[in-house]
Amino acid sequence: MNLKEAFQAQNKLSELMTHITRYLSAADNVMTVTEKHFRSKALEGQKDESMDVSRKDEEGFDVGRLLVIWEELMEERDRLGAAIGKAKAGMNFNLDAAVDGNKSRRAFLVMLQGLANRKSTHELQKGGGTGYVFNNEGNQTPYRYDIERIMTIDYDRNKVRAMV
Repeated sequence: MNLKEAFQAQNKLSELMTHITRYLSAADNVMTVTEKHFRSKALEGQKDESMDVSRKDEEGFDVGRLLVIWEELMEERDRLGAAIGKAKAGMNFNLDAAVDGNKSRRAFLVMLQGLANRKSTHELQKGGGTGYVFNNEGNQTPYRYDIERIMTIDYDRNKVRAMV
């Protein structure tokens, strides 16, 4: 297993552990709710009834088994983490710094692509503005006017494209 596969396996183990934790955190999944309807107390001759009104998830996992599985997943994740640490220590470069630097480069590249594709625009909004004036009678009245919106890029797109 190479480091990439090890990291993917570690992420998958974490996802499974999170799923188990969420499942066990829901009270409906870890408790049985029984309602006892005492009909005979209200009306003689009626039978009392007990009903299970639990609202468990469809999965219906056994809580005890999930606890054991979570512990096993944690142990495996710890072993995998130790193996990853050992492999990273044997490298002639700092993998964490390289990954972090690559992440920054990718984010910058996405931004550069956005800049390279951006274009200057011009739009006219007919009646987009509202102003107010006083008429001859002294009443304030509104009037509408057009708004021209011009957006111009403030950089050399060719230089940006060369960087991409």
